[in-house]
Amino acid sequence: MKVGFARTCTLTLSLVLLLTGCWDTKDINKHYLPAVMGIGKGDSQKYKVILQIPIANEKTQILEKEAESISKAIDLIRTDSEKSIDLVHLRLMLIDIQLAQDGIGDIINFAVRANDISIKGLVSIVDGDFDKTLYHQISPTPEVSSYDFFSEEAGWTPNQSILRIWEAYRNQESLSEDMGIPMLKDGKQTLFTFKGTAVMRKDRLVGSLNQEETLLYNLFKGKYTGGTIEVAKNTSVLIEHAKVNHHTKWTEQGPFLQTDIQLNVVVTESPHGKSADIIEKDLSEKLSKQFDQTWKKIHSLKADALGIGLIFRPQSKEEKIKEWKTVWFPKLVQKIDVKVNILNEIYFKEKSSKQNEGDMLKRGTKL
Repeated sequence: MKVGFARTCTLTLSLVLLLTGCWDTKDINKHYLPAVMGIGKGDSQKYKVILQIPIANEKTQILEKEAESISKAIDLIRTDSEKSIDLVHLRLMLIDIQLAQDGIGDIINFAVRANDISIKGLVSIVDGDFDKTLYHQISPTPEVSSYDFFSEEAGWTPNQSILRIWEAYRNQESLSEDMGIPMLKDGKQTLFTFKGTAVMRKDRLVGSLNQEETLLYNLFKGKYTGGTIEVAKNTSVLIEHAKVNHHTKWTEQGPFLQTDIQLNVVVTESPHGKSADIIEKDLSEKLSKQFDQTWKKIHSLKADALGIGLIFRPQSKEEKIKEWKTVWFPKLVQKIDVKVNILNEIYFKEKSSKQNEGDMLKRGTKL
C-alpha cells in the first residue's frame, strides 16, 4: 500500500510540475504581432520607431514612439499598449535613408541581439517620405503584401535586390564584401514602389543602382529567375539560365578579374524579320556594355557590393584580405564578357519557313 501511495504521489506531482509551464501563458488575442518595423529619425529624439500590426478585417494598426534608443522606443510602445507586443513575427525592417547615410550599424546590431527578432527578417531603405511610406495602407493587408514583394515565390523579380538581417550583419563586419540594400517608397496602386538598390560601404550608404543596374547586380550574384531584358524596341528576352565563371590573377599593378557570363534566354517578344543571330549579337553587346558601366559605377564608390573580395579570398594571404577594401579593391581591374544563347530558335525557323512559303505563293510557285 505504501509503495502504491508513493507512486501515486510522484505521478501527481509530476503532472502538476508539467502544468505549471502553462499557467503564465497569454491568450493570442492579448498579443500584438507586428509584421513591419520602421526606424527613422525622430523629431525630438534620436529614433522614431513605427510598428505595423495586422488586425481583423484586413486593416492595420500603427503604433509609434520616439526615444534615444530603439529598445527604449519599443518599451514605450509596450507601456502604452493594451496588449503584449511580440516581435517574433517581424518580417520587414524599414530604415529611413537619413539614418542609412549616417550608418545603420547600431540598428543591425540591435536586430541581431534582440531575442525576439528573427534574423531571417528582411531589411530595406525608405528613399522618400518615411512617415507616408509607413502609414501607407492598401488591401490586402500590408504584412502580406510587404512579404510578397520580397518573396521569390510571389512578387519578387531580379529588378529588386533582397537582403536579410543576418546578411546585413555579416556584410558590415566582412573584410572582403560590402552589401546592397533594396530601396523603396510608398506606391500609388501597390504598397511599395521599388527605386533600386542602395550601395553600402560597410554600414554607410554611398550610392545607388537603378532597376536595370540592380538586375545586372542580381545576375552577377546568381539571382536571375524571372529576369526580363529589353534588347531593343519591341524585342525582349527572358533569362532561363545563367552561368558565371571568374578567372582571377594578381599582376604587378594589383588584382585582375575576367568574368565570363553565359546566358540562355527565351525570346518573348520580337518584330518580324529579326533573326536569332541578330538578337544574340545585340544582346551580348548591350549587356557587356551595361555590365562594364555598372561595374565602374560600383568601383567608383569604393564599395565591394558585388562581393569580388570573396572570389579572391581563397588565393589571398591574411594581410591582403585585411587590406582588400582599402588597398586592393581600388586597384582592381575587371573585364566582363557576355555571351547569349537563344533556346527557342525553332520559333524563328518555323517563322522563316512560313515566310518563304508565303513568298512562293505570292509568286505563283507550286509547293
